[in-house]
Amino acid sequence: MRKVYPLVCSVVALGAIFAACSSAPAPKAETSLAVESADSSNLAEALQTEVAMAGGSAGVAMETAAADIPASYKDIKYPEFKYVAPYPKDYRVEIASGISGYIVSDRSLPLVSFTVYFEEPRVVSALKDEAASEMVGSMLRRGGGGGISAHALDDSLEFISASLSTSAGTFTSMFDIDCLTKDFPAMMELARSVLMQPNFDKEQLEILKANFVTAYEQRYDTPAKILSALRSKVNYEGTNPRLWDASLEEYKKVSPEDVKRLAEGVYSGKRIVFALSGDVDKDSAIVTLKKFFEGWKVAPPKSEPIKPTPLTFLRKPGTYVVDKDITQANISMNQPFVRRPHEDYYPAAVASFILGGGSFSSRLMNSVRTEAGLAYSIYSTVGNDYRDTAMVTIALQTKVETVDSAMKIIYREIDKLAAEGPTEEELALAKKSLIESLPSLFDSPASTALIFAKGELLGKTDDHYLDYVKEINAVTANQVKAMIAKYFDKSKMTISIVGPVAKFENLKPFTVVPLDSLEFR
Repeated sequence: MRKVYPLVCSVVALGAIFAACSSAPAPKAETSLAVESADSSNLAEALQTEVAMAGGSAGVAMETAAADIPASYKDIKYPEFKYVAPYPKDYRVEIASGISGYIVSDRSLPLVSFTVYFEEPRVVSALKDEAASEMVGSMLRRGGGGGISAHALDDSLEFISASLSTSAGTFTSMFDIDCLTKDFPAMMELARSVLMQPNFDKEQLEILKANFVTAYEQRYDTPAKILSALRSKVNYEGTNPRLWDASLEEYKKVSPEDVKRLAEGVYSGKRIVFALSGDVDKDSAIVTLKKFFEGWKVAPPKSEPIKPTPLTFLRKPGTYVVDKDITQANISMNQPFVRRPHEDYYPAAVASFILGGGSFSSRLMNSVRTEAGLAYSIYSTVGNDYRDTAMVTIALQTKVETVDSAMKIIYREIDKLAAEGPTEEELALAKKSLIESLPSLFDSPASTALIFAKGELLGKTDDHYLDYVKEINAVTANQVKAMIAKYFDKSKMTISIVGPVAKFENLKPFTVVPLDSLEFR
């Protein structure tokens, strides 16, 4: 038999609510029909009066509210933005000489994230080793180790919904643990066992090699990939080992012995910086970390690795084109910028925001997209690099028939901003937007710990994010003019384009770059 009690209760409750809300007395059982009618009439009149009064009050309230609504969204007043970024020293701990890090506790969920960076700058000494070198970072985890097979390691991690990831880059090597709080001690021991004695499983290496081969074969599948390769080719000198590209045959020939040889000394760095966040107690974590790092013993490489050197620019401005039969030209305009820290960085960041970095508030977006309809997206950026001289960039896609028109508008906007400078409104909006983006860097405990750890490796000061606000606020209109003139100079730019050469007669002179010449070897 179907139960209907909830529905009956709801009906009864609804009747009680109506009775409680009504100002008329409940009718008696012996009341005559005439009396009931009279009471109903009085009740109706009373309700009409209340509705009229309520309607009048609501009308007045609506009129008042309508009067408070600004005529334009530009007139909306917001409370003053106040935000102070977390301070690194509040989270920093030293475990031992050369071992430091940041602990950011968050007990809301039973999750822990632990990332460890080893400062180990290195590059390969021979081009033939580039392919194997690129696989070292992945194989440190994929190959198993410490007596644990690759498959057993995968199964163990999957069973407890944990992850262990590894990488080995030009300047740092790292590993990362994400797991439930209850599994963190066991995960630390597992990571130490596997990473101190990596196995480089042959079967896993073959799978990884197949991935690299596929990626190589598809390296020029899209115009965006071609543009990225072209941009590097026409801007950087190709002798630096950091730029070397492995060949298809070199990827196929990589052996476990090659990877093992190039992995010597990884995770032996004398300087270690970690980021620990999540469901941890700071004092207890320090004790645990001391024990963990005391047992971390990895032999250094047998020979001193070659240290990386900064990338250098060709400094050969001009227009460079890779011929591809497409309807949408992909364009990147670039010029050497600065290596941080540098006094020009913050003024140039504000200038770029006004020129093209501020989305629909930027001049390039308004002129090239909104007014001329020549591109869906166009933007400018200034590079943020502490190890190399960065580049400024203006990038867009437009129909191959309108490349010349779009370029002319871009140059016009650059010249205008360099000559006249920004309006007060543009400058204020740029500063406001850049400063109010600061909280997004610290949107989680993991983000906070990681940004501090990376900042320490790069040499950022403890006051970096406090100075950020001061530096942005101090930028003047004259500085914006100067930065645009200095770093968005047509005569110093390389213009990289992917598209059909036959459609670019108006862009001549330009240099056609063969697709098969884009690699650095």
